[in-house]
Amino acid sequence: MKNTFKVISIVLMTVFTLTAATCFGQSGGGSSSGGRTINSAEDLKKYLDSQPANSPDKPIRVSMGANAPMLPKIAVAINASGKYVSLNLTGNALTTIPDYGFVDVDKEKGCETLVSVTIPNNVTSIGYGAFYECTSLTSITIPNSVTSIGERAFENCISLTSVTIGNGVTNIGEGAFRGCTKLTSVTIGNGVTSIGDSAFLQCTLASVTIPASVTSIGHWAFDGSTSLTSVTFQGTITSNGLDEYAFLGDLYKKYLAGGIGTYKTTTPIPKNPDDWEPVWTKQ
Repeated sequence: MKNTFKVISIVLMTVFTLTAATCFGQSGGGSSSGGRTINSAEDLKKYLDSQPANSPDKPIRVSMGANAPMLPKIAVAINASGKYVSLNLTGNALTTIPDYGFVDVDKEKGCETLVSVTIPNNVTSIGYGAFYECTSLTSITIPNSVTSIGERAFENCISLTSVTIGNGVTNIGEGAFRGCTKLTSVTIGNGVTSIGDSAFLQCTLASVTIPASVTSIGHWAFDGSTSLTSVTFQGTITSNGLDEYAFLGDLYKKYLAGGIGTYKTTTPIPKNPDDWEPVWTKQ
């Protein structure tokens, strides 16, 4: 009987230990996949302060149920800690990322050590300068629920390399990704109708596909991207909708003459890229 009781006790302790590890993860809270679950900016600051220094490739994973007014406070907490953070905002009632949502307004700087953020499917808009100068942000996926990306929303996110824009987005605001100098890959959703002035100015895109839904591309929208050598137009944009200086070189004229299709250039880039005037050819 004693031996039977001992075996049962060992089994129960093992089950409890495994359950605890699954529920609380290695950090002592949250889940092992989503990281620590935290409910306020104050608690976030305390938690991050308790963690050792880290690097962008090993961010601290945190899940938060945040409303719009909390976001700037979260940015302040992350900046103050100096720790690199991967933030999951899913599973809450957040419906908008407001103007300057992840900006430390008092210090006039973005959330500099935010490496990634998961945007909930209930969010319908990303406001003006929402992620302005979040200089460690490496990639972003904008869910289909979002209908608009505000002006300067991701301006000067200098570590951003890839962007996926959901099919619900209709408008990419002026300067939305301006100055994202490492941005090499962008997927533009099939619902986008308007790409604003300077939207992708000074990015490093090698190729871009303009969906058939797009009817307007603004001034300098893709200017300054000297690595851009392939542009595919899936639909028709009139001369009134396509700004003459949306792209470098003679693409404006070539597209209006050639219509739907892929255009490429092999024109060498000069020592002074400001003088680069590529000659485009329809494939």
